[in-house]
Amino acid sequence: MLGITYAVMFFFVLALIGYGCHTVWKIKKQLHILQLNSYFNRRYLGWLNNKKAQVFNLKELEPLLALVGMFFQGPLIVLVLFTLIYFRLFLIRPDLPEKKPLVFTQRATRLFVFSLGFLLAIYMGVIAIWWGKGDFWLEMSIGLLVICNFFAPFLLMLINLLLLPLEKIIQYWYFRDAYRYLRTLTNLKVIGITGSFGKTTTKYVLMEILRHRFNVLKTPGSYNTTMGITKVIRSELKPIHDVFVVEMGAKKPGDIREICELVQPQYGLITAIGEQHLEEFKTLENIKKTKNELIEALLEHGVAFFNMDDSSCRELASATKCRVVSYGIEADKLDYRILDITLDEHGSSFRVICARDNSQAIFQTKLLGKHNIYNILGAIAVAGDLGMPLSEMVYPLKQVSAIPHRLELKKVGNNIIFIDDAFNSNPVGSKMALEVLGQISGKRKIIITPGMIELGVKENEYNEHFGEYIAAVCDYVILVGKKQTLALQRGLKAKQYSEEKLFIAADFAMAKKHLEQILQAGDVVLFENDLPDNYSEQ
Repeated sequence: MLGITYAVMFFFVLALIGYGCHTVWKIKKQLHILQLNSYFNRRYLGWLNNKKAQVFNLKELEPLLALVGMFFQGPLIVLVLFTLIYFRLFLIRPDLPEKKPLVFTQRATRLFVFSLGFLLAIYMGVIAIWWGKGDFWLEMSIGLLVICNFFAPFLLMLINLLLLPLEKIIQYWYFRDAYRYLRTLTNLKVIGITGSFGKTTTKYVLMEILRHRFNVLKTPGSYNTTMGITKVIRSELKPIHDVFVVEMGAKKPGDIREICELVQPQYGLITAIGEQHLEEFKTLENIKKTKNELIEALLEHGVAFFNMDDSSCRELASATKCRVVSYGIEADKLDYRILDITLDEHGSSFRVICARDNSQAIFQTKLLGKHNIYNILGAIAVAGDLGMPLSEMVYPLKQVSAIPHRLELKKVGNNIIFIDDAFNSNPVGSKMALEVLGQISGKRKIIITPGMIELGVKENEYNEHFGEYIAAVCDYVILVGKKQTLALQRGLKAKQYSEEKLFIAADFAMAKKHLEQILQAGDVVLFENDLPDNYSEQ
């Protein structure tokens, strides 16, 4: 090796550590965003395009300044400067708090290891080239390392693409293993639940009702993808279970069909269909077709449950070949109907009539909002078809607590009430949340929101309307994200909302800090939507 001293080797090792620390942080950060975008390169690339100024920070090219050392004392000065600059970049890195941290699943771990392995191979190549070619090649190789670090997001996308065939093989193996196991559970009743919103709440309510008669397993939290459901089947579903309640989500057409191929449901419920996720599906018609994949998967002896107050559900129900069970409040000729609704800050009460046997019962629930009544009625309809009389459902429904982050009411000191509706806002749900806020007696009505997302070309329109609704209900408004909330600001302005009652925070942490400063006894605060980290403007 040419021109090597102990000092040079010492700083070569330090350079590796400094470069490695910064690179590990950067790849981990970008892997987190890729994971939030469901490992879709196309969606991740869209995020990169929106955040290019933050991701491709020119400061990360500063290590190239180390190459000026080649004009002085050769490799030692180059390595010293290279080391100092990368340690400085690592120490001043913008490490913002994460709402949902990176989860090192097996797939994430593979991406992380292969990405770092690729860069390590380049670094080891630097040593080999330097050893055989001399100092000039050291400087050239260091330049290559800096460029690779700077464009690490594209490296991550490349590794993701190269590993895709392996991921498909692994997923197929897990899918087939879960599929074979399910086929051995011949007496298991499988209930599929989908819809643009209300899926998780309906699933939770149905679970609470059914567990008083059956041994029930539901997919946890918002597990609603093929691989998530596969994991639940392989790790939690047992022969002792009578009923398996499966929430089914979709990022693209065909996703629900794939889940149905796995679980083969005998019962299918569509809660409602709206223009949620228009960014991915483009049209409401595509959303309807995708949700209807659940109904199409039911065999002739299957049972489909529809919210008939939803026009899209009515349309799908009219074309359904298997038996249909209808429910709602306003539509005609319903199998399950709700009457005498009373709504307040403690929940709701109502009367349910079952047309099949003319039975009826009065229910009370802690769940807030009119839209939750539809979710509850859907669950009641399914439980009724499984043989449970209305009278047997009264007690379990009264015990159902609010679902986390879905109109979850929390009372704190000084008569202050928080309404946590931070999970995935949509045009219908956001309006209902404001109705709930308006129903609660309090000194002031305050909202904290970043608005709604994934609504495609209609996103600005819906957010402007949302701003107008907010102006009619709220005494004080805290918006999260200056750019993200421009449409909301226009809606507020259209209603001449006072700027003195409006605060725009850079992020959710600033919004909460400002809330602490203005909060008064008796205030009612609605947290409407909390966007994931890939939507942060920081």
